[in-house]
Amino acid sequence: MAGVVTFAVTSVSKAYGATTALSSVSLDLRPGEIVGLIGTNGAGKSTLIKILSGATAPSSGTLSFDGRPVTFGGPLDAQAAGVQTVHQNIDDGVVFGATVADNLTLDTLAGGGWFRTRARVRTAAAAVAPGLGLPLDAPVESLPASARQQIVIARALARRARLLILDEPTSTLSEVEAGALAARVREAAATGVSVLYVSHRLSEIEALCDRVLVLRDGELVAAFAAPLDRAAIVAAMLGPAADLGPTRTGLPAEPGQEVLVADGVRAVRGGRAFGFQVRAGEVLGVTGLVGAGKTELLEQLGGARPLVSGSLSLGGVPYEPKDPHDAIAAGVALAPEERAAQSIVPGWSVRAHVTLPWLRRHGRSGLLARRSEHAAARRVIELFGVRGPGPEAPIESLSGGNQQKVVVGRWLAGDLRLLVLDEPFRGVDVAARADISGVVRERARRTAVVVASSDPQELHGLADRVLVLHEGDLAGELPIADATPERLTALMSGTPGSGTPGSGAPGSGIPGSGATERGGAR
Repeated sequence: MAGVVTFAVTSVSKAYGATTALSSVSLDLRPGEIVGLIGTNGAGKSTLIKILSGATAPSSGTLSFDGRPVTFGGPLDAQAAGVQTVHQNIDDGVVFGATVADNLTLDTLAGGGWFRTRARVRTAAAAVAPGLGLPLDAPVESLPASARQQIVIARALARRARLLILDEPTSTLSEVEAGALAARVREAAATGVSVLYVSHRLSEIEALCDRVLVLRDGELVAAFAAPLDRAAIVAAMLGPAADLGPTRTGLPAEPGQEVLVADGVRAVRGGRAFGFQVRAGEVLGVTGLVGAGKTELLEQLGGARPLVSGSLSLGGVPYEPKDPHDAIAAGVALAPEERAAQSIVPGWSVRAHVTLPWLRRHGRSGLLARRSEHAAARRVIELFGVRGPGPEAPIESLSGGNQQKVVVGRWLAGDLRLLVLDEPFRGVDVAARADISGVVRERARRTAVVVASSDPQELHGLADRVLVLHEGDLAGELPIADATPERLTALMSGTPGSGTPGSGAPGSGIPGSGATERGGAR
């Protein structure tokens, strides 16, 4: 519907004290149009979404529906006007302690439209998410993050939205789930819904969006219409002299001694046993679709989950951590998958997050030395280029990418033998990814590193070898030079014959052995 504008933003700015988060941003959204919104962390995307969804008010400028100015006093006002938002932190949209059915029908809890019985709730929930296949009577907190995200998205799509805002909606979804979401988004747009789609995954933006808007440093700097030019988009995001970070082309020239040896381990119960090694001076990548067993495997390495089977050794000595505290004492640190739920303490400062694992190093006679803590935090801030007010700033005041830099960076303050990073680039833009990759790559010169990502492209600038998991099994192992998108996609989907035979034994994890298919059962 060319020329018809559903929702318009005119010269909107937002300042927090002396910091300008948005500067005179103007845009319009038309019925049936899917508009992508991208930008590096700190570019102003979250602030703009908060304004559009009624969570915060602009310092200046206007919002309008159908040419009429509107003012949102809060999120309920925005919802009443037809704005539905799915935020990046998915647990903000669910109620722990309630069932899946209750969470799918949250709209009716205060509406009084019908008398609630368990049978009616289940019927209404099934109507909200037909074919979702989730256990309606299960507590929502018992489901993995990807399932909780599907609940929030299904609820938003079921509402009669005029403007649907999706902020990183596929961050925990598998490729199949993301494809199903894309189909539902297109269906919503076909009914006249305006969609604002925020994602760091340019492949999604290219496949789904009619237009793309680029924010940089709080300003709307570029707009692109389909078909999209990825190079031009990235250039607009990063600005002049952009450095996309290191590119790995093969194994280290001189890999060190074995740091970790896994023998007969299983990612999940029922999966096939396999083995691998991690050597000093290398980064081992682990990839696979959501649910393939990446997180389960890494949590076993980091002591957050009991070993399913087999054995681990660290530096030639049996390694049997009972919990993360044991792992840290042995020199193994895990940065877990879900940053908000597992790595961040709300209300705590950047300083407190950096020094939390190392309090004994910053204390005297049982008292913390604030100066020592501050210096440690400042080192992480400078090393990773963390953008924010400083060490004493609340962690929530930082953008998602800068929070992730703190979460990863705090482990580099210790003397580690093995650093384990689960989805370190989730919700992180290209520039922040390059910053994290560069520091981790430098640290790998003296520390073995394991990095898991459901997006294998994220591993190409970082890993030396890649283990590919499929439904809990080791589907294959590839030197990074051989990890082409075609091979990785085939292995991740479980397509037979997708690996390249090599001289190493299946699951051996021996650098330079070539690609191997399927870890041998033991």
